[in-house]
Amino acid sequence: MIRPMQALERVWDRPAVRWPMAVLAAFVLFAGLRVWYTHHNTSAAHGPVVPGGQPLGIAKYGHPIKLPHEAVAAARTFIHTAVQRQSLDTGWRVSTAKVHAGLTHKEWMTGTIPVAPFPANAYGGTSYKVEWSREKNVMLLVLISSRKAGVKSAEFFVQMVPRGKRWMVDYFGPRGTNPPIPAAEVH
Repeated sequence: MIRPMQALERVWDRPAVRWPMAVLAAFVLFAGLRVWYTHHNTSAAHGPVVPGGQPLGIAKYGHPIKLPHEAVAAARTFIHTAVQRQSLDTGWRVSTAKVHAGLTHKEWMTGTIPVAPFPANAYGGTSYKVEWSREKNVMLLVLISSRKAGVKSAEFFVQMVPRGKRWMVDYFGPRGTNPPIPAAEVH
């Protein structure tokens, strides 16, 4: 055991080995500190830039809350009605004017609506991931699974907002596009 240790010491005593190892150690230390700093000092929920200013990011949607069952129910209803084109009137009632995109109720009822469709006969279920859940806004990433070989499953962002005691769908769009950016944050 002593001979391998002595051989290792002889190798370590060579400047051609020691300096690159010291540089590598310094780089690893720097990278670790950078990852730690980034992880602990960044968040989507920034406070105001100036005292008395408005919060940035998702902090303006209020404090984090437990995911409301009513918000999930609104998303589920919207998917089963407007997205699958099953009961357009119910889809209209569970969504905001932002989703309606200027359409009248009569125009909405034609089925030519600004909501990505998913065939009802291929619907295989829905699962979701909570992007955020706040007092004034809930964002889910929803996977609509297909049970038909020719129809691909799809992922969508669904954003809900409270209106009185109800939650309503305020945005629905496929993943791969950006979720809505509040007007105050558009530069």
